[in-house]
Formats: sequence, C-alpha cells, structure tokens
Amino acid sequence: MNDVFIRATASWTAERGAPRAELIPVAQRRRCSLATRIVAEVTGELVRGGLALDHAAIVHGTALGEIATTVELLDMMHEGDGALSPLRFAGSVHNTAIGQLAIACGHTGWSTTVSAGQHTVAAAWLEALALLACGTEHVLLVLSDEPLPASLQPYHDGLAVAMWLCRDSDAPHRGVARWLGSQRDTPAEPRVPASTQRSPVRFAWSLIEALGRDVRVRLEPDDARGYAASIELRGP
Repeated sequence: MNDVFIRATASWTAERGAPRAELIPVAQRRRCSLATRIVAEVTGELVRGGLALDHAAIVHGTALGEIATTVELLDMMHEGDGALSPLRFAGSVHNTAIGQLAIACGHTGWSTTVSAGQHTVAAAWLEALALLACGTEHVLLVLSDEPLPASLQPYHDGLAVAMWLCRDSDAPHRGVARWLGSQRDTPAEPRVPASTQRSPVRFAWSLIEALGRDVRVRLEPDDARGYAASIELRGP
C-alpha cells in the first residue's frame, strides 16, 4: 500500500494546560496517570471530530510508557517493607493507556502498543501502515510520552499526537502520506517546543506541523550508517 490519507490530527503539550481526558469517566479518570490522560485527551479531540472509535484499530507508540508510575513503584520497593501497590502495579505496563481507553469507550477491536526508544514514531507508523495494507479501513495512531520524573535525565515535558489514518481517498482528508522507508540525507530533526526537544516521540510533532504541505519528514534519528525512516507528505 502506498498512499495513506490523514483525515484529522490532534496534539497536546503542557502549554495547553492539564488534559481534561473527558472520554474517561470521572471516577476512572481520578486513578489515571498523566500518560493515560494525554492519550485520552488527543483521542477525544478526534472522536468529537467524527472518528468512530469502535470501528478503528488503535496503534499507540510510546517509548517510556507509564514511566512515572514505574519510578514510584521502584521507590516503594526501597521504603518500609517494600510492598507494592497492586493498583499502581496494574497501571505500570506500556499498554495501560490503551487499556483504560478501551474500558471507558467499550472498544473491543484491534489495538497494540509499540515501544522502540528513539525509533518509536517510525515503528508505530510502520505498524499502522501494515494494518491499513492488510485491509483495515481506519487506524487511530497515537504517539505520546509523559514527562520524565525529576530523578531521571535528560528531562523533557509531555507530548501527545493523534492521527486518524484511513485508506479511502474519497473521504475528506487533510493530507496524504507515503512511506519512504530508510533513506540517507533525511531532513533535519523537527523544531518542537523547547520543553519537548528531548522527548523520544518529538518526531510526531513535525508530522502535524508539516501537514498540508509537500515535504519529506523524518521519523527517527539517523542510524550508524546515516539512514533514517521518513514519510513524504502531500497536501489534500
């Protein structure tokens, strides 16, 4: 499959304030981490724009997952009797955000979480494209990471980007994407808000910033050979 059509996008950074995450009921939301709430925030924006979540496959790309919860559990292991909170432990896995979203929205379709460090954006895109090539009509692609806890370096703020991808060229869309694979001389890394420049999913920001233009966008840092995966964007 060559062309993929981007129907809508949504993004969240800390400059927008605390995520409301209204897709998740209040009682459930109180127990959710920031990592989960920013996923719900950008997904909710697309749902309000017409995305039927129950008809879409979900691909979530996150390099760090529930890193704040994981650090909290590690601290608990070294305090008192070392007992861990079962609730915190259950919410420490990488697919927590998509699981919470599925419970809240009754999503019973296909979903997965992809984690590949600095290559997470490229790996998640490839997963979404494979689904579309195999016949899936709509894919919700969410790329996100929450802030690193203060005990970890280098610090970066949270970032979440959601993209509604489809195969239907006749449906209204904001742009067209074509996977170019691994290439040399890829464009420079994206300019992103200063607070998220070190985020592993910072490459997602350039995708929505470039949408509507005819441009090539990198999805990962160069490898040892000087190659990086990239996508060609075209206007609608």
